[in-house]
Amino acid sequence: MRGDRPVHVRLRGVTKRLGTHLAVDGVSLEVPEGDFTTLLGPSGCGKTTTLRILAGFYRPDAGDVFVRDVRVTDVPPHRRNTAMVFQEYALFPHMTVAENIGYGLRMRGVPAAEARRRIAAAVDLVGLEGQEAKFPQQLSGGQQQRVAVARALVVEPEVLLMDEPLSNLDAKLRVRVRTELRALQQQLGKTTIYVTHDQEEALSISDRIAVMNRGRIVQVGTPREIYYRPADRFVADFVGLANFVPVRVVAAGRVRMGDLEFEVPGAAPGPATLVVRPEAVALSAAPPAAAGRPTFRGRVKTVAFLGGLARYWIEALGTEWVVDVAAPGEQMYAGEVSLTLVPDRVHVLHDQGKAAGAPNGEPAAR
Repeated sequence: MRGDRPVHVRLRGVTKRLGTHLAVDGVSLEVPEGDFTTLLGPSGCGKTTTLRILAGFYRPDAGDVFVRDVRVTDVPPHRRNTAMVFQEYALFPHMTVAENIGYGLRMRGVPAAEARRRIAAAVDLVGLEGQEAKFPQQLSGGQQQRVAVARALVVEPEVLLMDEPLSNLDAKLRVRVRTELRALQQQLGKTTIYVTHDQEEALSISDRIAVMNRGRIVQVGTPREIYYRPADRFVADFVGLANFVPVRVVAAGRVRMGDLEFEVPGAAPGPATLVVRPEAVALSAAPPAAAGRPTFRGRVKTVAFLGGLARYWIEALGTEWVVDVAAPGEQMYAGEVSLTLVPDRVHVLHDQGKAAGAPNGEPAAR
């Protein structure tokens, strides 16, 4: 359970081979009722195969799937009371919007009057009023995506499954539609399991993220936990940008980086790697008066102006650092600069790649 919400969907030791490829390797996961959980990972990591096992399209070679406390491992898709939104939407080109949305109701033998009521409610829910008589080819990509979501919701599933549903949209539309999807999920309180390889998308819409690599779940946590306290180097490197700096924890909570020593709460003694996000470094033209904060000099190699931030690549301490400066305005740094770390915004990993300790709770504001 999470908080006072019961577990709605459970995977227990699920394994699946596709030919000779071990696509899913002993995956266990619990999804609380009403949660928006995202399976995040690179192509080929097993996230879509896991989703298809949840939907019933694949039967696992080992392990079990539960919805509430009911084992559904052997239950076919149409009897699981789940609905899936596919990456390609899979709309019927010869059917109107209303007919596409109502297709699942027709297959279930829902009476015509009830079907019309539920189709109208779904159309209103996803904002497609006035589009009911159009065909898919007459709609924009965003409208087609809404039809696919409405078709899934109209059958009133317990669990909504979504397989990279925004990947065919352009960047700006993808941001708008993902916001709408999240708002709709919160409005309905529908348990949703979502698959994406887009880290920003996962961070922006999820209650929890399960990061997958090579068929396994390597970390489950809130977006902030995944970003600020990654369990290993893979998670730190895959989810957002990060600087990886070899260090030694010389005493509990005390880190040596080159000639600098400073406190990092919770770090355990031994060789380690410091994970520093680009926004956790402050830049200045001259050494700032930052008592207790490690400061060192570097040289700007290149800079990219990205509107809301400027991204710098800086040579310092024998390596290249990526540093983000928010709201840069007209001021741009060049040549020699000072870099100052904010110790409670960095994270320490053991050399084996596992977290060496981190403070509880979210990082303090800078």
